[in-house]
Amino acid sequence: MEGALVWLVLARAPSVGRVRLATLMSACPDPADAWRLSAAELVQLEGWGRQAAEAVVAVRKDAAALRHAGAEWDRAVRAGLRLVALPAPDYPVHLRLTPDPPPFFYQAGPWTPDARPVVAIVGSRKPTPYGLAVAERFGRELAQAGAVVVSGMARGIDCAAHRGALDVGGTTLAILGGGADICYPREAAGIYHRIRETGGVISEQPPGAEPRSEHFPERNRIISGLAHGILVVEAGQQSGTLITVGAALRQGRDVFAIPGPVTSPMSVGPHTLIRDGACLVTEPAQILEELGFITPVPTKAAPVGLTPVEQRLLGWMGLDARWAGDLASGCGLAAGEVQSLLTMLELKGLVRQVSGGQYRRIG
Repeated sequence: MEGALVWLVLARAPSVGRVRLATLMSACPDPADAWRLSAAELVQLEGWGRQAAEAVVAVRKDAAALRHAGAEWDRAVRAGLRLVALPAPDYPVHLRLTPDPPPFFYQAGPWTPDARPVVAIVGSRKPTPYGLAVAERFGRELAQAGAVVVSGMARGIDCAAHRGALDVGGTTLAILGGGADICYPREAAGIYHRIRETGGVISEQPPGAEPRSEHFPERNRIISGLAHGILVVEAGQQSGTLITVGAALRQGRDVFAIPGPVTSPMSVGPHTLIRDGACLVTEPAQILEELGFITPVPTKAAPVGLTPVEQRLLGWMGLDARWAGDLASGCGLAAGEVQSLLTMLELKGLVRQVSGGQYRRIG
């Protein structure tokens, strides 16, 4: 039986749930081996009991469960989705290490995890023009700096952040509260299809699942779980955005907030977060510096006469010797382009090649 089908069938076993299924996947990554485990072996897993173990044994013989799982998988294949399971090498490590990772999710789009920073941008569905402009700018400039921008494709701040990243050819991920094959909201169809082509549309829900209110708090933990840090642009006092912030804090993520006019109700959320310890930011580079992806360079020592892409690469190098391939992976550039840029920077006296073929920034 195909590995994806194994996990889909086992997920249907009563009393299992995503926590026990994740435990099973971690203990037995090979789906064929997991399928063969006896009730006596299953009951030895952490957090499992006789009831859950017997439910797994029973569901493997349940024709209806097999049929329903097969239908779900067929719909996923027809919709161009792939299933990414917890033991898979392309499952995001950052998400896997959270307290409550999804045992598997569906994804449309070519994105696979890499060494680039991932920044979540979230906020109100009813933002001000100021909030929309800021979200789009941060999405755009973070993507230009080589970061992956993640959000929930909701109206308002989310879509503005996605749009900013897309408009400069950057990578952005949309985490949905319904099936990954369903565009919601409908007016975001243009953004949805562009993300499917260049980034990733991700959902824990099965294909065809309509967005439901109870799904959104669950998907918020995936938004923050994928990210190294989360930026709040605008949020009211009772905003659902603060659910995402709560998940981020439980996962140990850095929280950043944009200050706004003190007279705006949409500033209450960010200002409260700043008061409680979130990092106030006014420039996208501050986020990457705080996360450790850019080493700040004193203004007086900043090199002049560099192209924007040379400045970007130099900022990514930090102070340690780096391989050209690692730099290419980190800042989202082609390996050949990075090698050419390093040659130019070496001619300008800003980097030098050290033993083993690595490059080190000078000064």
